Amino acid sequence: MFLLVLFSGFFNLMQCVPQYVFVNESKTWAEAQRYCRDKYTDLAIIENEQQTVQLLDTVNDDSIDLAWIGLYDDLNSWKWTLEDSDFFKEGENDFRNWYSPGPSNYGGQSVCVYVHTFSGIWYTTFCSETHPFICYDGRKNASATYVFIYQSKTWTEAQSYCREHHTDLISIRNEIENQKIPYLSQNDYDHVVWIGLYRTRSWSDQSNSSFTYWSTWQPDTAGSCTVVSFSDSEKWADENCNYAFPFICYSALASSRQYHFVNESKTWTEAQRYCRQNYTDLATIDNMEDMNSLVNTVNGSYSGSAWIGLYDDVNSWRWSLEDNDFYQEGERDFRNWYHEPDNSGGKELCVYMVSDGKWYDISCDNTLTFVCYDGRENATNSYIGIYDRKTWSEARRYCRDHYTDLANVRNQTENQRILEILGGNGGWIGLYRNRVWSNNQFTSYQNWRPQIHWLQEHMETIVNEYGYQRCTAVSFQYSGRWTDEICVYNMPFFCYSSKFTHFV
Repeated sequence: MFLLVLFSGFFNLMQCVPQYVFVNESKTWAEAQRYCRDKYTDLAIIENEQQTVQLLDTVNDDSIDLAWIGLYDDLNSWKWTLEDSDFFKEGENDFRNWYSPGPSNYGGQSVCVYVHTFSGIWYTTFCSETHPFICYDGRKNASATYVFIYQSKTWTEAQSYCREHHTDLISIRNEIENQKIPYLSQNDYDHVVWIGLYRTRSWSDQSNSSFTYWSTWQPDTAGSCTVVSFSDSEKWADENCNYAFPFICYSALASSRQYHFVNESKTWTEAQRYCRQNYTDLATIDNMEDMNSLVNTVNGSYSGSAWIGLYDDVNSWRWSLEDNDFYQEGERDFRNWYHEPDNSGGKELCVYMVSDGKWYDISCDNTLTFVCYDGRENATNSYIGIYDRKTWSEARRYCRDHYTDLANVRNQTENQRILEILGGNGGWIGLYRNRVWSNNQFTSYQNWRPQIHWLQEHMETIVNEYGYQRCTAVSFQYSGRWTDEICVYNMPFFCYSSKFTHFV
């Protein structure tokens, strides 16, 4: 328990609007769920198109292809549509009469249960099929407990009909009730009918959101978890829950930041020093709500550009394979650059090896051949060359699906082996980086000005003197969108401070 001391005079809890936090650590779905529950609220839930856009805004990494969200497929989570707990005695809620070998969910969609009126055996199918059905009538003045309806309806339509005219679709509590089914049809209907058992995909936090955003032909597997596919317009796809991907959490807490506009022209580094001395740090922005709060700080009184805390650290490289046991001391830091990295154009966040074994940074959207690393116990070769051309994120996904990860290079010997596998041609390796915030927090929200390009004016002079280090500014000329600027430019800036302090 902690005490909140309010600096701003008041604190309002955010109501109903999830705040998404992108976590660029590769974990299984269960590990991601545990992480989110420990540090935030849960894995991300998505209830509408607007939240899909909001979630997308948190991922500021061109190399990310997939990320877990909180939707999963639990084949054991069968439910009766009748939720009256008084209807079921102990254990009756769990009665089942499945056909052998039992239910599956090929296609991964919501499935409902029908019973064969001759055998009494239960089967599963898509809820959108049409069949007759049986209602349960639990009203005090009901003349019959069960009512057979010969009209063919989808399961959802049948449920609505039964709830409107009776109580609900039939729930079957034991073998005796199940054996009554043929007699309810008066033995003249040898076919199938809906009953009230169904199974839907579930959200990690038990949300009842029915919103879906599946990619074409998805979902396509049973017993799986859901990812957002950033290479497929943020559509959803099934993946094995034991695969490791980055993930997105949501938090129900309001932002703890208060923004301060400082109308003094300074370089990015000078602005950072000023903010750390007088507030907390240069502005960090987690989401659209933070962005709106920052913009409202100037309230239309300023129309130029101002520094925020995001900068492009060309030395923040890391390997796709994050397993600490894979690296001995110093091996994470092996590099074989050729006058690189230079981050030409400001978007060179991934690394490829050229024909002489030297490394270059390049945009992750290029398509190249690549080398996978196979660290499995039964692997016959540690490195496997893949000669189909893919983007860096597509290559990483392929390697993780079929082997362990993209090739990670620990020393000159491995560098030579990978070069030989590439056959003297260039290809992706597993080194990449992200932009970072001044306070070292990783948040993936982005608000770039569309099709912004680095200004080439005086570039040669600036590059020779200062290198390619670049920092981020908010441009009020472009409605608060972000632009890349040379860090030694002078401009006003935004700091942030905490609205409240935690005392444990």
